Amino acid sequence: MNRYLYYFIIVTMVTNIIASVPRILMSEGKNGAILSMVIAIFAGTFLTIIVINLFRYFPKMSYPEILKNSMSKWFYYPLLIYFAFSWYLAGLITLVTYVQLFNTFISYETSITITALAFILIISFGVLMKEKSVLYTTEIVVVMFLPVIFFLLMKVYTDQRLDWDFVKVAVTHINNLPSYDSYSAATYIFIGVVNITIFNKFMKITKKAGLREAIILIIIGAFTLFTTYFLPIGFNGFEQIDNLTFPWVTTSDAVRLKFGIIERLIFIFVIIFLGVAFISLLIHWHVSLKLFESIIHVKRLKWKERNLTSYVIVLIFAIVGLVTTRQISEYQLVKFSIFFYNILPIFFIILISSLLIAKRRLKSNGQD
Repeated sequence: MNRYLYYFIIVTMVTNIIASVPRILMSEGKNGAILSMVIAIFAGTFLTIIVINLFRYFPKMSYPEILKNSMSKWFYYPLLIYFAFSWYLAGLITLVTYVQLFNTFISYETSITITALAFILIISFGVLMKEKSVLYTTEIVVVMFLPVIFFLLMKVYTDQRLDWDFVKVAVTHINNLPSYDSYSAATYIFIGVVNITIFNKFMKITKKAGLREAIILIIIGAFTLFTTYFLPIGFNGFEQIDNLTFPWVTTSDAVRLKFGIIERLIFIFVIIFLGVAFISLLIHWHVSLKLFESIIHVKRLKWKERNLTSYVIVLIFAIVGLVTTRQISEYQLVKFSIFFYNILPIFFIILISSLLIAKRRLKSNGQD
């Protein structure tokens, strides 16, 4: 499997460790969250393998190109609009979550408008980069930050304040039937593979993803969900954990770096995760931009021989992001995240079905 696919999946997993996913899982702790996570690990891995193997039949082709070569406009236009909006909303959830987190724990005296504007300005420049530049930037961030994140997580795992008795209390609810909310939230950590819709044309997927890739994904997914769910419970207790807005940030604040320049882990923790979140948001909005570009191109929007359609789309992204960040509350964000995660199966069904149809049609045309 191409290394960039691993990067996309890992970035999404890391970003959601302290986003809405843990809060949803912990609120469902007595309603089958553990079984939901177990099912999600295997379902997410299965869906990831299917998506990768289907794109293998379309080398050097993006998802818009696949649809345009195999379907009529009346069919693929709605599909591309749906995926473009969905991927923009996925990035928007990340933006709002991390702006609220930043203002709550790092710079609570700063206006949320200023914080959101700073985030959006930085991201907007990245969104307009070329696809290869986005891939290289993602690789740099993953290589730089992933070892640090792993070190920070190991500090949490080995901290004396981690009470495994609290974790055992949570495990006693393993017999509860799974809930759809926790299942969809847990499955969302595998959604990073869908970035292949745009980046497939820059990847060489020569081998079919099989058992080895599935085992790797299961291990990474299991570690991510175990860490996301159980460690905050080990520090804060099972009964109190669902009252915390950002359980993982509260958990990191309980850990100290005894011989570090910065003693409180929370400052390093939040800043490092912000760096990964920036990349996650950049990728989401870049993919959304390319999907919109595939169906929207205004020829009259020109300045000095440069078409400005992309800039107008990014400007709309920025305005909607700024307004949403100012208006939405933490409670509304969680409710919206749950709704978005719950329609995730529809997202995968449409993607996989459209690829199967395209594969059959292109094969038939080739035979003709």
